[in-house]
Amino acid sequence: MNQELEEQEFEKYCLAEEAIKDILYMYYVCADYRCLFSDFGTEDGKFDPFSYVDCTAESIGGEGLDIDLLHEGAAIKMACYILQAWDQGGYPEVKTDMILNIQECLRQGRLDHLPQLREFIELALKSGVEAEEKSPEIYKEYVAGYFRRLIGENT
Repeated sequence: MNQELEEQEFEKYCLAEEAIKDILYMYYVCADYRCLFSDFGTEDGKFDPFSYVDCTAESIGGEGLDIDLLHEGAAIKMACYILQAWDQGGYPEVKTDMILNIQECLRQGRLDHLPQLREFIELALKSGVEAEEKSPEIYKEYVAGYFRRLIGENT
């Protein structure tokens, strides 16, 4: 592998590491609220969820990073963004680039490997009220579940 290609792979790997840091902080904030939340300022970080929702080790510069966390964290960021759009009162009339990108992501099947999150995002796009009601279940499964798995608990 030539040096330029190695540097590009290393840069992709570093960006994916930064995305994991952003996801972990976003999860920390969700844990503090005990739910998915709809008032992002900087808590969701700068990572582009569309770069990681269906990434592969090859696309992020190599092995060694938690691909499942990248996939799930990207989907959680999308879900929280939709909840935020409902809470701010402009959705569904105003479709931001993020909403349009989420809809396109669904159409392309990029969330099919995360069926529960895909279904939640589809629900959230249709009804903010129903998504709010179901969000504790998603929080428990993915955010709280991540921390439980991290420390080796099964429940």
